Amino acid sequence: MSNKLSSVIYNYRRYKADQVLTHTQLNESISYFEDQDRLTRLALHGAGIVHGFNVTLDEGGEALQVSIGQGVGITTDGDLLLLHEAVPETEPPENTIGIEGLSYSHFREFSDDNANYSPYFFPEGEQMPLWELCEEGAEEAQPLEELPGWEDKVFLLYLECYPKPQDICGDINCDNQGIEQVSRLRILLMEEEQVEGLISHDPIFLRKRKISEALNALSPLQLLKVVHQKDNSLSMQQMDRLYRDALFEGNTLTDLQAGLQLISSEFDFLLQQDPSLAELISQLDELLLLHFGTEEEESYQYQQYRYLLMKDLLATFNKLLKALEAFDSWPNPDVNAFPKHLLLGKIGDRAYRHDFYPSPALSDADHQQDKIVSLVSKIFYLLHSFDLDTGGGLRIIPSGLNHADGRFPSIPFYFQPNPELAFHWQWPAIPVTYHYDMGSNPLLMEYNGLDRYLIGGHLETDAESTFQSIQSMVKQFGLEFKVYHFDLSVNPSDFSVFVDRHPSLRSMGGVPKSGTYVLLSDGNQVFGDLALDYRVQVTSEEGKAGHIRVAACSYPWISSLKYLNNLSRSLKGSPRRSGIQPENYRLVVRDYRINGHPMLSGPVTLTIPLEAVASRRMHAITETLNERFPDGLVFDFDESLKRLIISRPFDDEFSISFVDITLNINSPLYTYTQDGMEKADQSFRLDAVRCEEVRKYRPATYLQLQEEFAPVNKDDDYGAYKGKWQEWYRLIEQLKTDPRFTGSNKPRIPQSFDDLPASLQRIITRIRNVLQQSEISHQLYLTGDWVSGSWASIEMINDYRNTSNTSDLIFRFLNLRSKLHEKEQATKASLFIVLTSEADRASMEALMEDWTDVADIYIEGPRTGNRRRVIDGIEEKIRL
Repeated sequence: MSNKLSSVIYNYRRYKADQVLTHTQLNESISYFEDQDRLTRLALHGAGIVHGFNVTLDEGGEALQVSIGQGVGITTDGDLLLLHEAVPETEPPENTIGIEGLSYSHFREFSDDNANYSPYFFPEGEQMPLWELCEEGAEEAQPLEELPGWEDKVFLLYLECYPKPQDICGDINCDNQGIEQVSRLRILLMEEEQVEGLISHDPIFLRKRKISEALNALSPLQLLKVVHQKDNSLSMQQMDRLYRDALFEGNTLTDLQAGLQLISSEFDFLLQQDPSLAELISQLDELLLLHFGTEEEESYQYQQYRYLLMKDLLATFNKLLKALEAFDSWPNPDVNAFPKHLLLGKIGDRAYRHDFYPSPALSDADHQQDKIVSLVSKIFYLLHSFDLDTGGGLRIIPSGLNHADGRFPSIPFYFQPNPELAFHWQWPAIPVTYHYDMGSNPLLMEYNGLDRYLIGGHLETDAESTFQSIQSMVKQFGLEFKVYHFDLSVNPSDFSVFVDRHPSLRSMGGVPKSGTYVLLSDGNQVFGDLALDYRVQVTSEEGKAGHIRVAACSYPWISSLKYLNNLSRSLKGSPRRSGIQPENYRLVVRDYRINGHPMLSGPVTLTIPLEAVASRRMHAITETLNERFPDGLVFDFDESLKRLIISRPFDDEFSISFVDITLNINSPLYTYTQDGMEKADQSFRLDAVRCEEVRKYRPATYLQLQEEFAPVNKDDDYGAYKGKWQEWYRLIEQLKTDPRFTGSNKPRIPQSFDDLPASLQRIITRIRNVLQQSEISHQLYLTGDWVSGSWASIEMINDYRNTSNTSDLIFRFLNLRSKLHEKEQATKASLFIVLTSEADRASMEALMEDWTDVADIYIEGPRTGNRRRVIDGIEEKIRL
């Protein structure tokens, strides 16, 4: 039997009226249209089992029965197969396909004498054993259970095609009747070993099997998780070893290498379209050894960035697996693969079963193949481009896990410029890259989908300067993350505490939006970075209320005000006759310690624009110091004394050294301590320091000390606040006698709970209810602005916002309050809870934790011995 598509007719004739046709001409026309029909199915639709033809076993009846469900299939000869009911040969040649399936309880041996389906059923010239399912009353029919091993045999559909032998001609000439072409669908059974011989002629089945076996041998790869703890991350070497162990202990490198080699060999038919891939694949072992072949005893190898490289490789590898699994396109199928049969498999086993092999016309095959090639290419260009030698300087670039106008995710700094990598990075989009052109800073743009920032160009740089630069960029571009810096050679205990409190630290090559970035250095040289997914906040333990004695000492500043005036005014005056005209006041902090604890790991250069100095003078300098060292001393400037003010806890000792290098890098070194001031290691003058104790309630940490003392947006020192504080206290006294706070109205100085504004009563009532339900023995007091008369209630603020009378007493009071105190909201309740038993403190703190947003709550223990409680020293208070 020859296949219809083994030779295809592309020519046919057009006939004239009354033309006498020969059999050749008529057959030629029929063959042309039949070939086109078959080619349409095969080339534009595909081949194999489209759906159905499921083989099931029915054991519920009296006799064993096998059912074949209705389905649709296409052979590689373009035959369209559906099940149909058999009709006797004596009936007209019509079949019914409107059936759900066929069931059989009998079989008979099958001999393919008519069609001679060779070489498929005739591997060595003789027909292999075949059995056909048939009806019970068919000739030579036998019960199916009598066929030895029938349940292990493979079912297949076979379209038996042959020309029917001519009978003796009757009254009509045989040439006029033509030769009947028989096409009979049979359901056969074969031995498994015989099926292997059948599929040896089937390159489509063999390729599908090869692909399936390859995909089954591949699985997504993941890295071992790195968990930083206080005992494994306190040095460069420990951290390097931590990431190296994560790379190698999970066999990830070996699995990636084996997976890529398997893909390159088993999917070569997809990769052959890009000739350059062959050269890249040949370099795989060499490239992996180059980046991951370091020995454990070698020096610091920046393993955390090799770990990030491996994450990029694995992410790409896993995307490649998904692309390979999704790829299902079979262009130009071999017409000799299964021209007249379809394998249905065994009962309950689909190993020997044809799938549907769709044409590229039914899928986005070209795009899928291009994507696979791009992902394979990306893996090798990642390896080619990885290089930590960055000469572009510190860069922060926006990025995201999702696409933002085709730009995300961005390319990190540890990949050198490579147009091939940029092309394949997020094919076919063009990403933001660390090596962006100067003048086109992506931080100036607004992006959808931004959820992280990549930070690079900082390795082996001066850590303190880099830390300052990152903070400046955060402020300049409005970036949504917080920055910390730890030098492991100076004081690793600080980092140990930080790691213990934040165990989710991990290497990201940057920081998530609204996260925390941690710069790491050793000997003031940057060696790495970590990040948290959240912004570090002061914990409840760190923010526990307490009293400290505060010392405020005044000193002369190292630069005279006249000198600062001349520097700042020179911006608009005549240029300097010699040297470069400076645009910034440059101050170097050489050393900084509190109680012997180093606050920096190397010199820090602070750059303050002279324009800011011109408008705000010394306050521009002190504010920069406070911003740079938010957990240290508080710096201020007294306009009346023209002296620098340094505030600290009363018993603490400190040392901080400054050099002004604005005009001369050889300027003398000035050192401030709690005892005085030195110039170039010599006492500056005896009256350099004047200290006094500031008796005021303070939080327990330097961060809270900053919130209480650090000046914010102070004006110039030409008396901007002159007279305003006197006016403030005068307004407070006037409010006490205002008609709105006298007579039947609630007094300005309340004496009891009933004297308080309704808005405050509602808050305190809710807190009192919670306290009463707790059954913890206590006393509750109200103190602060509410009993001194300087409070502002919600009712007052509403009146203030609705009035246009600027002379109104409340309007003037609240307007001045916003300028002096920078407060627009109502005064919070300042509540003291005095416990009967110190053992209840922890329970009370937990109980009140949810109420700290609406009230300032302080918890005092009982009086023991001669200890003086804070509440005892507060004269103005109300027992609630």
